[in-house]
Amino acid sequence: MKDNKNHTNIESDSSFFFQEEYPIIGESYNITRIRNQIDFSSRISYPIFISGEVGTEKVSVAKQIHKRRGFDKASFIYVPSNIADIVSYNRFLEKSISNSPGGTLYLSEVDLLPENVKTYLIDVFTRTDFNKKLFKNKTRLIISCTNSLISNFDSPQFIAKIFGSSVPHLEIHIPALRERKEDLKLHIDYVLNKFSLSHVESIAIDLLISYDWPENLDQLQRVLFLLASGCDGNITKEDVLALNLIEKTNDQFDTIGKILAQDIEQFDHVHPGLKKAIIYIGENFKEDISLSDLSNMACTSPSHLSFLFRNHLDLSFKSILVQVRVRYAKQLIESSPQMKITDISLQSGFGDLSHFEKMFKRYIGCTPRQYRQKLRLDKNISLSM
Repeated sequence: MKDNKNHTNIESDSSFFFQEEYPIIGESYNITRIRNQIDFSSRISYPIFISGEVGTEKVSVAKQIHKRRGFDKASFIYVPSNIADIVSYNRFLEKSISNSPGGTLYLSEVDLLPENVKTYLIDVFTRTDFNKKLFKNKTRLIISCTNSLISNFDSPQFIAKIFGSSVPHLEIHIPALRERKEDLKLHIDYVLNKFSLSHVESIAIDLLISYDWPENLDQLQRVLFLLASGCDGNITKEDVLALNLIEKTNDQFDTIGKILAQDIEQFDHVHPGLKKAIIYIGENFKEDISLSDLSNMACTSPSHLSFLFRNHLDLSFKSILVQVRVRYAKQLIESSPQMKITDISLQSGFGDLSHFEKMFKRYIGCTPRQYRQKLRLDKNISLSM
């Protein structure tokens, strides 16, 4: 199955796959932060800027803010990004403002607009009459964009030139699914429960989790719909492999192996600060490492270093650190199967046993004890042959 990206749809967002609003799902640090920001956003009147790749939960976050503000009975007006000419966009925008008194005006994916419409929007945002209309109608403004306001310091995206300087605003950044793999199982369960599919092979779920999902939640849901429609109530490993999706994960695993082995030749082309951070992780992953510690050592800001991880390695700092620790724990089990799982957890850099077991199963496909048992069984079989 080839990924056909289409950015010309009205909005590539998961909330349109269900009639009801798609919830904010997950227990990861990123999702917890977003929930806190949604709560904070409901108490301020500044424009809200929601950034994230196409297919992330931007509309869902905007609607959550709208509801938290107590606007359930007021309008949530959606302005799409596929309007190609200035006249049509202006007409739609003017009508939207009139139709959203006491509600929320949501401008979607503004950096995907044609250049002429972008120029028009810059003029709109800098005009006092636009802000006066919003104020008169008591309309709150939420804007979404694919790139963060602070993601590119040398060449900021066009709207950052306005909102990144003098206008008070709050940005909520939604990371890509590949940066919060620990939440994927919850998303899979939620969608499949819609079809009353209770039996999915664990290895099938692990394969789905191992994929990068370049189109994020939109793509995940399309694939799950396809799997649900073609199965007889049971999704198997073969069903997932037949989609020909699982291609990209080997490169990620090689990256983890290189970091663990402190083989850094393949990182010679990356940003010097990122290379320093990679070396540091490989040498100190057993210790308590934070993004702030890494940024100080790499002489760059935490936000920029986070961007470098995503841009060059397609993985977040936390995901890399966890996977390096899990890979090392796997090696410990293989070399010292007599070791206690608690000791393996501590020696691998995990301070919490339950978290270690959860992450091990996430990336290896079984618990540490199950993996050790499998090794012992394989060894007994080979000895008896």
